[in-house]
Amino acid sequence: MISRRAALRAGLLAAGALVLPRRTLAKDKAPAPIPPLPITIAVAEVGGAKVRDEAWIDAQMTEALRLFDPLGVPLRKVAARSLPEANAKLETRADRDALAALLEPKRINVMIVESLRDVDDPKLMRMGVHWRHRKTPAKHYVIVSASARPSVLAHELGHFFGLPHSSVTDNLMSYDRTGAPPFLDEAQSRKVQSFARMYVTEKLLTPV
Repeated sequence: MISRRAALRAGLLAAGALVLPRRTLAKDKAPAPIPPLPITIAVAEVGGAKVRDEAWIDAQMTEALRLFDPLGVPLRKVAARSLPEANAKLETRADRDALAALLEPKRINVMIVESLRDVDDPKLMRMGVHWRHRKTPAKHYVIVSASARPSVLAHELGHFFGLPHSSVTDNLMSYDRTGAPPFLDEAQSRKVQSFARMYVTEKLLTPV
């Protein structure tokens, strides 16, 4: 005869057998797709003319889409506007900070400027930067110079999604290039996906 304790134990084991597959299925379930994330692009004007035309901007966006869309992190340009001439040449940290007043909320803000000086070594010019407002670091945005090569927007978006620089030749986050198409590795891809999900769940970006 089976004791009451043994019967209870058998019942619990049976219940566990029923629950385990459900837990396993829950772990195996793929996460929900990341919805398209909005990019707004503001282009500085000098003398009434934009410092870069649509074809140049499209080339920057095309490279960004080539790298991020396959990761399941879709980016979509949702708006274009002009930056005042006063914001066209960025020489100092204060100049970069001043762009925070022109941000569109809950979007990835990209500012195309005529020139961007290196604030750590003023003898140098930069092609791009991911900048955080010094007093309000939650306000952050991408600045791209009119002299930038086609992968600069993608590189700075990499910083926007939490990626540091890389020492691997031809990696998107590296300065060491051979001319081959830049790439992101698996660990970088996971980090970009994680940041993208965080921006959505924390309602820091409003998906398209």
